[in-house]
Amino acid sequence: MELEELKNTWMVLDEQLKKNEMLNKQIIREMLYKKSNKSLNGLINTEFFGMIVALLALPLCIGLYNYRYHILVNTLSAKILMVVCIATCILGIVWMCYKIWKYLLKIDFSKSVKDNIQWVNQYAIVIKKEKIVSYFIVLPVFSLLGIYNYYERKVNFSFWIFLVVVLIVIAAITYWSYKKIYDANIQSIKKSLEELNELN
Repeated sequence: MELEELKNTWMVLDEQLKKNEMLNKQIIREMLYKKSNKSLNGLINTEFFGMIVALLALPLCIGLYNYRYHILVNTLSAKILMVVCIATCILGIVWMCYKIWKYLLKIDFSKSVKDNIQWVNQYAIVIKKEKIVSYFIVLPVFSLLGIYNYYERKVNFSFWIFLVVVLIVIAAITYWSYKKIYDANIQSIKKSLEELNELN
């Protein structure tokens, strides 16, 4: 009789342990979903913020370009700079819309983990390429145009110092945003998805 009771007790305990394990897994899943969603929203919000900045900058650049006698755009170099700014804003808006629609909106944590890992990896590759373009094309082009504009105007030394400081700040902000926003959120989503894959 005692042996039978002991068996029953073990069965109840084993059942309870299985229930606890399932509950713990469910809690972990929910935590990982929340963490992933927070990181995904961070990426989407960053893209939308970039679009808003570009949308606000676009009419300003067009206005400056069209206002022929404005002191900021009365040289050829300034006109070229404004054209490049207009083109960058338009391309930037299209590019950010494409990234949101093509990759970020496809990520759905209620669906297949493997599909989500694939979308995140593809988005990470796109961001890696974007970084290369930003560091080695966009920043150098704007820097050279700024330098050419200052050279054409024959500005004094204090303006050159100001330009150098502005370029350093822009480069630092660009590096920081890719490192602390894009890379950090992508890695966070990847890690959560890998952990979710292990739980399944």
